[in-house]
Amino acid sequence: MTMTPLSGEQLQAARKAAAERYTAIAMKYVPESWTVQFRKSLSGKCYYCSKTISAPKPVTRKSLYIFLHECGHANLHAPLVFNRLSEYRKKPKHVIELEAEQWAHERMRENGVAVPRSMTIRAKKYVGRKVNQAVARGSKNIDPRARHFANMK
Repeated sequence: MTMTPLSGEQLQAARKAAAERYTAIAMKYVPESWTVQFRKSLSGKCYYCSKTISAPKPVTRKSLYIFLHECGHANLHAPLVFNRLSEYRKKPKHVIELEAEQWAHERMRENGVAVPRSMTIRAKKYVGRKVNQAVARGSKNIDPRARHFANMK
């Protein structure tokens, strides 16, 4: 079975529809009373104190994933920062990042958006980097879930 390539118009329409879908998915996960700032770069930051998610506009799978990762921080960790700060401070950075990565993966899949293998590999490397940073700082207690996720021994 041969597929005919999309015309320029069809391709533009498909990209626009995907961008609208990804944006709608992303906005479902912005916590109430939080604001969003769109970045031009493919990087993100969750500002707990100002209740702001700063991330790329979620118009591609990659930008959606980054946006959802920051929403993961807002949904999982902000309640700790605001209500149980001592519990948040005890949680290692590699665990915080692991949880945000897994949360983003789950939300993508829940919404029928395939997570490319390259994105999963990148997430695993990121968590692995955070584990290595913890070890370099002298941490003796590395969460086994993070080691497992990052395929580390």
